[in-house]
Amino acid sequence: MNKKTIITLLIPFVAISGQAQTFTPVVEDSIDFVVTGTTTSNNDIVSTFSCVPRGKSVDYPIKNGRFTVTGRLPRNTFFQIGDYKGNDLRFIADEVPTEINLVTGEVKGSELQQRFIRCQMREREIDKVVIPWWEGFSEEEQSRIRDMRAGKLQMMTAKDSANVAKFNTHITELETTNLKNIRENLGNIIPAYYLYTGMGSLTDEQMNEFMREDAPYAHHPAMERPWKQYYSIKKQRAITAKRFIDFEAEAPDGTKHRLSEYAGHGQYVLIDFWASWCGPCIGSMPFMKQVYNDYKDRGLHIVGVSCDKDRNAWLKAIDKHQLPWTALLSPAGKGDALDLYGVYGIPTVILIAPDGTIIAIDMESKELKTKLEEIFNDNN
Repeated sequence: MNKKTIITLLIPFVAISGQAQTFTPVVEDSIDFVVTGTTTSNNDIVSTFSCVPRGKSVDYPIKNGRFTVTGRLPRNTFFQIGDYKGNDLRFIADEVPTEINLVTGEVKGSELQQRFIRCQMREREIDKVVIPWWEGFSEEEQSRIRDMRAGKLQMMTAKDSANVAKFNTHITELETTNLKNIRENLGNIIPAYYLYTGMGSLTDEQMNEFMREDAPYAHHPAMERPWKQYYSIKKQRAITAKRFIDFEAEAPDGTKHRLSEYAGHGQYVLIDFWASWCGPCIGSMPFMKQVYNDYKDRGLHIVGVSCDKDRNAWLKAIDKHQLPWTALLSPAGKGDALDLYGVYGIPTVILIAPDGTIIAIDMESKELKTKLEEIFNDNN
């Protein structure tokens, strides 16, 4: 359930050790930029948009294989140009005119621009091998491979194991490339892009290495999300192995209940933070129902805590998906349950021991499954 590939941001910066952590972006003056280029695409246009975060797209014509993109953005903004044929590249807004071949990545421009394109071409080399393999599967097969990798489904055949192993190899290659791109550019702003897109795959040691207030990229606007994640993870590490933090939330019948009604009374408690609008949360429900069915009579109590701000949407989701466990509502905002537990994205699960001690926070499905098997097999 770790948000390594998809993260839904929820909360403002949290307090760590009694100190409020804040992020102050440095937004540079707006400048005019120009990118001219070539492509073999037979489409009539290229599309461009600021990509961290994503902005409104603007189209520019392709004539005889050539295009010119112009605009005005704050200096150092990351933006993307694509030709609708998969030849997408990201750029950095600067004053130096850039010439690019979208297909080969051959580039003329500032040193910073050239570095950024070289980083992306490393990723493209990996994708050239993996994407054709991946697109050879149906959507159903792709979903099955992802679920097997996450531990939601059991690998039944040697082919299953081989597919999951290849998927893992691809992820590892991309993560290794991401680290290389960061480490080779610690003296400029490029790491802001790769921390924005790849923060969830970093180890604690790597996060501590890269998340430095004095780094040239530390206050780039793209760093807002990485800093939120970093401070939230630090908070989660600080409360793990300590007693659970109590909070009050609302039940479907409108009554108020506290976590202490369930936790610390001799049973394991699994908190599942979710929301009705969160696709990955809904996608994890079959797995959570299996966990519930396997362990509800063996000493595990599940408390689903929704961060929905729309109470009716929450109630409809409970009914639609027939969620059988305790349901509570704690809308996202300052002082809510998610804030107390440093939850920066959903779904997130928290496992609490019978004595009220927090065992683990934000386990992936596979990790959660292994942990529960270990706990309840030992109990038996």
